[in-house]
Amino acid sequence: MIPIILRQEEKTDYRTVEQITCRAFSAAPPTGADDDGMEALLAQKLRADSAFVPELDFVAEVDGRVVGNIMYSKSKVIRADGAVFDTLTFGPISVLPKYQLQGVGSALIEQTLTQARSLGYRAVIIFGHETYYPRFGFRPAVEFGITTADGKNFPAFMVLPLYGGALDGVSGKFHHADAFNSLDKAEADALNAALSAPMDIDGL
Repeated sequence: MIPIILRQEEKTDYRTVEQITCRAFSAAPPTGADDDGMEALLAQKLRADSAFVPELDFVAEVDGRVVGNIMYSKSKVIRADGAVFDTLTFGPISVLPKYQLQGVGSALIEQTLTQARSLGYRAVIIFGHETYYPRFGFRPAVEFGITTADGKNFPAFMVLPLYGGALDGVSGKFHHADAFNSLDKAEADALNAALSAPMDIDGL
């Protein structure tokens, strides 16, 4: 495994992280989700969202260069009786294509899940690849009686309780940060075009 250093993202990393996010998702097969191709814009908008959790915004460095990032935002589950349960959501999580499958993504996830647990958060709810995330303990949301905001469920919608009994009595509809609902394709396309400039790491 390559040597990886994890640290919190700094303002000077913003552009690099957005470039990494753009490249990571442009190289991945489309998921069919409404936000395909808008991941770099989401990263940009999340930082300005009140739900953003800077304590869990980490980058991964290899040989002194940033090659990956993970971001978290606050989310919630609202039960039918109106009770609200605070949760977390991570994403985007991005690794430069040339550094994928070398443990960078796993290191980012494991470190930040440990951090989230130590900060007292209840659970993490994500939309992600259903064959990848179970290795970290994620299980289908349907097992917890949690649905999307429009009442749906599917294998890519997953939940990880961060401690024993964290989701006892918790069920209902999941709601994520407003930034996820403010993405515009034209704005995303313009940003992606700007982010396509060469990076220093390309010459290595």
